Amino acid sequence: MKYLYSKILLLFIIISGFSQEIKKSADIKFVQLTDLHVSVGNENDFLLQNIVKEINNSTNEFVVVTGDLTNRGADDELNQVHSILSSLKIPYYVISGNHETNWSESAGLTYKKLWGDDRFVFSKGEYLFIGFPCGPYMKMGDGFVKYEDILWLDKTVKDSIKSGNKKVLNFAHYPLDNSVSNYKDVLSVLAKYPTVASFCGHGHTLKKYDFSGLSGIMGASITSRDGKTKSYNEVIISNDSISIYQKELAKAGVFKFSVPTKPSKIEIEKESEKDFPPFVKDIASVYSVPCFDKKNIYFANSIGEVQSMSLKSKTLNWKTETGNSIYFAPIIVKNNLVVGTIEGNILAFDKQSGKQKWNVPVGGVLVGSPIVKNDKIYTASSTAFICIDAVNGKIIWQNKLPLSYSQGIPLIQGDKIIFGAWDTNLYCLNINTGELIWKWNNGNDKQVLYSAGNVNVVSSKNRLYFVTPERFLTILDIETGKTLLRTSKWKVRESMGKSQDGKWFYAKTMNGELLRLPLNDKVELTEENLVSQSKVLDLKLGYEHNPAPILENNNKIYIGSRKGEVVIVDAEKFEIVKEIHLGSSSVNGFSIDDKGKVWTSLIEGGIYLLE
Repeated sequence: MKYLYSKILLLFIIISGFSQEIKKSADIKFVQLTDLHVSVGNENDFLLQNIVKEINNSTNEFVVVTGDLTNRGADDELNQVHSILSSLKIPYYVISGNHETNWSESAGLTYKKLWGDDRFVFSKGEYLFIGFPCGPYMKMGDGFVKYEDILWLDKTVKDSIKSGNKKVLNFAHYPLDNSVSNYKDVLSVLAKYPTVASFCGHGHTLKKYDFSGLSGIMGASITSRDGKTKSYNEVIISNDSISIYQKELAKAGVFKFSVPTKPSKIEIEKESEKDFPPFVKDIASVYSVPCFDKKNIYFANSIGEVQSMSLKSKTLNWKTETGNSIYFAPIIVKNNLVVGTIEGNILAFDKQSGKQKWNVPVGGVLVGSPIVKNDKIYTASSTAFICIDAVNGKIIWQNKLPLSYSQGIPLIQGDKIIFGAWDTNLYCLNINTGELIWKWNNGNDKQVLYSAGNVNVVSSKNRLYFVTPERFLTILDIETGKTLLRTSKWKVRESMGKSQDGKWFYAKTMNGELLRLPLNDKVELTEENLVSQSKVLDLKLGYEHNPAPILENNNKIYIGSRKGEVVIVDAEKFEIVKEIHLGSSSVNGFSIDDKGKVWTSLIEGGIYLLE
């Protein structure tokens, strides 16, 4: 009996020790930092430094940073955040937020230089931690996970858990709901694996979510919206729960809520049917519209590839790699296909073979759309406006005026060329010499996000029309740059265009309406008079901020949305002809091929022949 009792006691001790060891190994404690919004010398700069000092004296094992490290994605801000986070004594993992990807002065190069790829994956205990960026990328839009990142997510999780019983914790800046236009594609991948929860930021508020059945955890920003609370998020993973604490500086963490460690059951609503398939569906994202010759289509993508494809057979003619994402709209001049890179180089490829013919370093970053006249290319980098001979690559002239990048297509009007930049200025140069004729800004040179940096200005003979992110329509005297009228009547943003006959100015409002105004130098420029001569058409799009230029072709007006829709309007009757649902991501704009047919592209990588 005594022997039996000893065996039972020994077995109990072994089981108890084993269970304690399981519990001990299951406990994981880490910090989630999000929405830091650091500018050099601002309050959050010093707050983050103090938070890092406190974390270094804690028992946390690592830190995950879920985006919006900075206010503007500026290089000095990124360098400052990197310097602060580098003083952490424990490992940290970081992904970008929309404030890094949307307005980056280096088009993402500085972030990549400091932190490498904008993804992370690592294992801790029985968990796989995985994070990826959500955009939007270098233009206003909804959150969007690049197609190549979705492929990476699927493959990485599959490869990482096949040899063990890992559960998945996902990290992204945006919540995986309607904030991300293709969130269903992401959830479809996560649903294939034992995914427990998805951590995010963006909303600045500590909050529990349900992402189609997946437990969601939004972390609090380091400064609350009302500015009264300075805190960060501590996470403790135990056997049965993930507990979230709000940790104010020099105070004990306060428990807020928990989610179970059991994998979630993700149930995704069925996607609505798309109107027709793309002509091309690339393996990566596409940020610009394609260009054409009689036989081929040419386009570039987010992994730096430039491609030529046969319009007849849809087979690939050639493909070349440049290194990083391309936002510049490719353009054909004679036998050359010309592309600009975010490294500040303008490249020309033989359009038949894809062989590089010349490479001109111009400095800064090139993310805009060029214009061609008389075999000369005019375009702006973030450090210069350049005129180049498109045949031999020789720089004819350059003016080092812009202090930031430019994304719109320059306007040529007589001997003038006009463009906007994200430095608050609109510039007018002499097209023959590059000399400055005038420059304009809205009087608020400290708020760069109100700049006309991504607009395609239009004009009558004597007047210049454009809209900006501050939701104003502005009309200038084209000779002097003098302001003739500014009005916020219609809440227009960046999307605008001009009728083929030059009689009408078009703009899209943030309420998803199409505004039409006369382009007539004799029109009296008062708000009251413009209202009386205006027409507004509800496009049934709802809230809208897609900056794609508006195109009129063959009496039809084409307008793109942030959700992959194209609305076609009869220009004469000013009524909707049809709405085409192409995909889930932002429309880049429109281009016309050699046969006069209209094409568009979506950020998700689809290129479409519309009509």
